Amino acid sequence: MIILVVNLGLKSVRCIAFSLDGVSLASSSQPVQTFVSNEKVEQNPTEWFQLTQKVIRDVTLELGKRAQDISYITVTTSASCLVVLDSKGHPLRNSILVSDTRSISEARILAHTVEFQAIHHKTGYKSSPDLMIPKIMWLAKHEQDIYHRAQHFLNAGDYLNFLLTGRYITDPNNAMKFHYVLPEHSYPVNLFSSLGIDVEKFPEVRNMGEDLGTILPGIASELGIPNTCHVILSTYDALAAVTGTGAFEIGEAVDVSGTVTSFRAVSEHNLFDPKQRFYVTPHLKKKYWLAGGSNNLGGGIIEWLRQLFFKNHPDPYEDLEAEVKSQPPCPGGLIFLPHLLGERTPIWDPNCRGVFFGLNRSHGRPQIIRAVFEGAAFSVRHIAEVLKEYHVPINKITVSGGLSRLDVMNQVKADILGVPIQKLKNFETTAIGAALISLVGIGVYNNGMDGFKQFCEIERTFEPDTKKHLMYNDFFSLYLNIYDSLKETYIQRAEILRKMQNQGIDELVITENL
Repeated sequence: MIILVVNLGLKSVRCIAFSLDGVSLASSSQPVQTFVSNEKVEQNPTEWFQLTQKVIRDVTLELGKRAQDISYITVTTSASCLVVLDSKGHPLRNSILVSDTRSISEARILAHTVEFQAIHHKTGYKSSPDLMIPKIMWLAKHEQDIYHRAQHFLNAGDYLNFLLTGRYITDPNNAMKFHYVLPEHSYPVNLFSSLGIDVEKFPEVRNMGEDLGTILPGIASELGIPNTCHVILSTYDALAAVTGTGAFEIGEAVDVSGTVTSFRAVSEHNLFDPKQRFYVTPHLKKKYWLAGGSNNLGGGIIEWLRQLFFKNHPDPYEDLEAEVKSQPPCPGGLIFLPHLLGERTPIWDPNCRGVFFGLNRSHGRPQIIRAVFEGAAFSVRHIAEVLKEYHVPINKITVSGGLSRLDVMNQVKADILGVPIQKLKNFETTAIGAALISLVGIGVYNNGMDGFKQFCEIERTFEPDTKKHLMYNDFFSLYLNIYDSLKETYIQRAEILRKMQNQGIDELVITENL
């Protein structure tokens, strides 16, 4: 038997076929277009499905006769990417992505409502433009026609599962992005009512690993897979990757760095942070929890570097690594704040942007590249330090995702965080995690660890350099102080930009693969 995993990220859509004992049999990938205009970040859901169909067909062709053995398919996508459908299930507009920050004002309004305050301590989720309700509130104010025609509010994964099954279903972790109250197993009806949002427009919540039934016959025929194939519900990519990276015990943490970096550590307790700096979600291992969150750019920062300095270079990453290695920590006191799209965990500041601090005439391309790599690692340490305030131990970190293929990045993270960094042989841990969640759910494996041992193994461990770590401790304090000193300046900048937009000055729209 074979399981297909569809993985829609912010940069691409991929399909990987696994045997049930963890062997990757076939794969295909296609880039996804992203439309960026200042605080607006969107993708086209119709393109998602067209590309999903293509990568699945590519995989079935590569499998050949073995395609008849496809028994299961599961979907994992980025979280908090709002899809708005009409009564026939057709998208009414582009998806508003997780990194879109246009709903800042709506998030502030939501945060001060009585109904939100009543559920906030139950969910642990703050009001933030990366979540779904502020996005919906923005639609109600700025795109009233679309809002009134909307019959379904979904996440990206819910949308793809709908196209495969005809059912509007989500998992608890994705539902929490709509402020689903997990302890009560319900959406916040009073909150939605106060906002004039119909709770019936939200997807039904079912458990991770649940069998949603067989794929629609017409879709199965188009894709070249058996119509007996069952669709299994997993969860969004950052949490799927935790399972696929092997964090199952206390003291273990994972860093999953694709376009963004997701950092999660295993916790014994369902933590609540009054400062609302991180999320806590259920672990696949029932008695534990996962604490942490995602920044707005991880590997995406390195892609930005590549496009700046090595756009047409045949082997840019080898040169990037060489230039990082040629420089000492924070060369000449140069520090980079990596907030090119604002920041999520743990500062939740949509207004902040990237900053080079300490730049002087002696700094050139190698020093700038080193500082950018370090800025990416500092953002991960920032999340880890907040978790340590709640006595969440972090004794080792396992890395995966595209950025983990750069060994110099792994060493910089080990030196900055001061703990061993383990690199997996298979970096497709998001897809592996979605497969494991599905296979545990349907009883192929008793638990995630049993499956993980079949799918993954450690390739290399990067030990921290004690001398460099002590140096980085001082620079990390400076990194935090730089951001703190700029908070009000970031707000002033955002207000100037809004004033320009109100005067009719056109925004720069960029189409790119993040």
